[in-house]
Formats: sequence, C-alpha cells, structure tokens
Amino acid sequence: MKYEHRVVAFIDILGFKALLNDTVDNKGNDDEVAIEAVVSAYEAIRDIWDLDPQSKLEDFGVSHASDSREVSIFSDCLVVSFLVDQPKEVFFTLIDIQLLIMNLLSRNILCRGAISIGKFIHTSKYLFGPALVEAYTLESKAALYPRVILDRAVIEAGIEHSSMSNNSSFDTDLINSLLKQDSDGMYYIDYFYGAHSELNDPEYDFPNYISNLGQIIRKGLMSASHHSKADIRVKYLWMRERYNDMIDIVTSKDAIENLESRGQFDLVNFYKNLRKISPNRYAKQLGVSAKKYNKAFKSDS
Repeated sequence: MKYEHRVVAFIDILGFKALLNDTVDNKGNDDEVAIEAVVSAYEAIRDIWDLDPQSKLEDFGVSHASDSREVSIFSDCLVVSFLVDQPKEVFFTLIDIQLLIMNLLSRNILCRGAISIGKFIHTSKYLFGPALVEAYTLESKAALYPRVILDRAVIEAGIEHSSMSNNSSFDTDLINSLLKQDSDGMYYIDYFYGAHSELNDPEYDFPNYISNLGQIIRKGLMSASHHSKADIRVKYLWMRERYNDMIDIVTSKDAIENLESRGQFDLVNFYKNLRKISPNRYAKQLGVSAKKYNKAFKSDS
C-alpha cells in the first residue's frame, strides 16, 4: 500500500465538551432536549456531506461526481479528504465546509479547522498520514480562532484542477470568492459576508443570519468576560472584528441606496438600524477602560 496525494480537511467542533456536559444533569439524569441538540449537530454534519452537489453547479453547466472523497466523523472531529487531481473538488469542498459552518452557527455551535495537502491514506476503515498531522497541527496551533484555514498550495491545486472553464482568472475568482485573507496571512473560509450568496434567499435570509451571528458573539463576549476566560474571549473578539467589517459593507451608503432604488424599504430599515458590536460594554464588566480592554484582548485585524 502506498500513500495517495490528497487534500485533507480537519475540523474540530468547539465547545463540544460543554455540549456533552449539558446532556446529563447534576443528578446524573439524561437531558433529552440537550441530547437531541447534540444529535441535531451530528445530523447537520452528515447532511452537508450527503448533499447532492448538482444544485451548486447548474449555473456552470457541469456535473460533479467525486469518486475519491472520504468523510470520517468521530466525537467532535471531522476529516474530509480527496485526491488532489479530482476535478473541481477543492471548490466544492470549500462550499460544503462553508455550509457546515453556517449550519452549525444556526445551532449556536462554532468550529475551527485547517486544510492541508500531502500524503494520506483514507478509507472507511482507517485514516493516517503526514497530511493529516499537518492539518491537525495547523488547526491546533495556527487556526486559533473560529475559522477554517488553508495554505495557498490548496488554493493553487484547486485552480489547477478546477476544470470549471477555460478561463483561469474565472476559476481563481470563483475559489477566492469563498475565502478571505486574514491579518496573519492565512486564508480562511469566509462565513461572515461570504455567507450571503449561499443562503436560500440571500436578500431576505441574510438579516436573520446576521442577527443570529451577532447574538452568538455578544453572548460569547458576555460569558467570557472574566479574566480567567481570556483564551475564549479572544476567539469572540476575532469574530467581532470580522462581524463589524461585515456591518460596514451592508450598511454602506451604496448598499442602502441600492435597496432604496429597488423599493426594499423593510431591508433599508433593518440595515439602517443595524449596529456594530461595541467593546465598551464588556470592558466595563472587567472594570477597565475600553482602550485597555482592546489592547489586552484585541485580535489581529
């Protein structure tokens, strides 16, 4: 047996231990509602990888029939891999991971991960290889925040084996539309403004998505206000910065005027009343100034 050259995604569900702790009360009794919440999270994961990708490709006039993708789910981790030269598979896997992040967010669950490329063996019975070690290391040491990161080599492999068109610049734009480059140079799958195009009804579903995401971040900052939870707080601060960047886009003068020109006044009202997440409230909980709070806990942005 020899290693295959594969793209490998390792994804970790954050806060899974807390989810499991909630499934049993302090008397040792099962909490069926909490158990159902965990089951729902697993079903969300499975549903993503069982989706018929044909619907994603209708606009491109091509079909997708990956015969090399393998998916393994165990405890709070997910591993997805496929042969590097599988046509279009990088693009479709990035979309699937983006949808996974969004579906988990709808259940108030965050995830973090990394995508690598290299030698790997992945079957229904076992999975091992240097590429998985690299993906795991990147997830645990470099991802840091609730984001799924990937090396430029993965992007380049996706472009090389896209087969979406004969236009390489189009293929590049297509893949890059799913990604953002962070302040540390790492690329990550954009589930902030980038989620807009993947919703069933982008224009009218996006306000609900924004509201839920903002609520998750605010609750996270609130619950992690104590200095002993600084490591958790930093994750939500990173999310806050990207969330606020998104708010700048959707509440810009051009965006509002575009909605007004189309008579979408209910959306105009929503976006005009949309506010960024301010650090001041959480700074007061710690008894420090907002300036000191941000200096101590602000993520790279």
